[in-house]
Amino acid sequence: MPRDDTIGWVQSGCPTLHPIPFGNASRPTAQTLPEEIWGEIFEWVCVDTGVPSRKLALVSKHWKQLILGLPRLWSKVEVDMTTQHPPEVILDRLERRLRHARDVNLDVVIINTSKSFWINNSHYLNLFKTLVKLGPVERWHSLQICDYHSDDPLILNEVLTGKFSSLRVLIIVYDTWQTRPGTHSDLVRLAVHSRPSLKHLGLFTDQLPINLEPLFQQQAITTFSGRVKTFHMLPQDFLANLREVRLDCAHSGWFKPNAPKTLPQCRATITNFLPWAVTTIDARNVTMLHISVALNSGVFLAPFELPNLHTLHLSPCVPQLLEVFNAPKVQVLKLSRAHEGGKSRSLKMVRNDHKALAHLLFQKNRQLLTIYPISVTIDVMGITNTTLLVMLEAWPQLKHLSIVLDDSFECFGIFAKRWRDQKSPLFPNLETMYMEVDWHTNGRKWNRWKVLAKEMMLASKDLPLRSIIWRNSWFGVESITQNNM
Repeated sequence: MPRDDTIGWVQSGCPTLHPIPFGNASRPTAQTLPEEIWGEIFEWVCVDTGVPSRKLALVSKHWKQLILGLPRLWSKVEVDMTTQHPPEVILDRLERRLRHARDVNLDVVIINTSKSFWINNSHYLNLFKTLVKLGPVERWHSLQICDYHSDDPLILNEVLTGKFSSLRVLIIVYDTWQTRPGTHSDLVRLAVHSRPSLKHLGLFTDQLPINLEPLFQQQAITTFSGRVKTFHMLPQDFLANLREVRLDCAHSGWFKPNAPKTLPQCRATITNFLPWAVTTIDARNVTMLHISVALNSGVFLAPFELPNLHTLHLSPCVPQLLEVFNAPKVQVLKLSRAHEGGKSRSLKMVRNDHKALAHLLFQKNRQLLTIYPISVTIDVMGITNTTLLVMLEAWPQLKHLSIVLDDSFECFGIFAKRWRDQKSPLFPNLETMYMEVDWHTNGRKWNRWKVLAKEMMLASKDLPLRSIIWRNSWFGVESITQNNM
């Protein structure tokens, strides 16, 4: 079965799958799954490490054969000078990984943050020779260089042959203080002169390592990622073709440009959010904005103007940002927990944010709040039904609501009572509702919720509400619509 067809089959079949009772001899087994499905599963498992672990291959002989027989699982190749393993071990591991990858395109990561006790320049040169011999640069799909050490740079010209004809992603990470060309400047220079059809360019450096003008002239690059200070170095003509921009406010240094840099009409992601850094950016053209890992350092002296913003995603939810974002056209709002790479927040901090957000929405004078979405997704922890109710009552225009809650949420009190009030509907314009709850093995609460969902649908029979869907990891997915009442 082709890969695209297999993915479509899974996506269309999963919502209708039901648990099969144990003891049924005809039930499918893991061995009956197509190899394409196993490939997708293993890719998700390896998303952090990049390659299959030894433990994964030891599960069964069948799994080991599948893992070794799927070259794309071995496409990520990492050359790390910071490792504490002997060079012979690193060389052997690199050779085996490249042989398992066969002829697929490679995603190469080169890390040179500091000299290891084991690896000197001659060892590293041998590693690099093996890399370009078994994995020629013509097969490199992406290249990420983390080069923080430039005291004793290597000359790689003598081992570099060919051109980066398949390169689509180039990411360069240099230390904030680094001004001299690093060990891999020859590699970057070859990537520039090869003129590949890049799609994504990443520059995390305070100064451009070499002349990158040939890359800036490419119209195929649609995604840029880098530090805010690096963003100000980009030519305005280069920005015009971008469709996605990912900016990192950290390590940008305190700088004050002559004028704010204008973002094109694009999707934007800002990590390590700092108000002073964001004020150097003109985001009037941005249509989708994701604020990730918001840091509570500094305040806005003026509203952050986002007149064309359609979608806003805050992770974690920091209510103070809703006050400073002037975004009257927002249709989609997502409030979620911090992403995996973000700083952990205590339950007390999260609940304080919830109270601040509820206070902001509940206050009678809401002139500071300009965001009134029609679709809201709430994925937070420790929220109470009262706080959630206050939040939702501030947005009667909602048409689509999605809520992900933890086990502490109790929806059978004021939340249920307020929903069933037919004289003053909680959501007069709501069309669809999705709720995902983590109630563990609490079957009693699950059954009570099914009854409540029917009552909610009956109370909304004269309203636009079409369906209520709820999901639990223990009990599966259930739904109720106006047609199956």
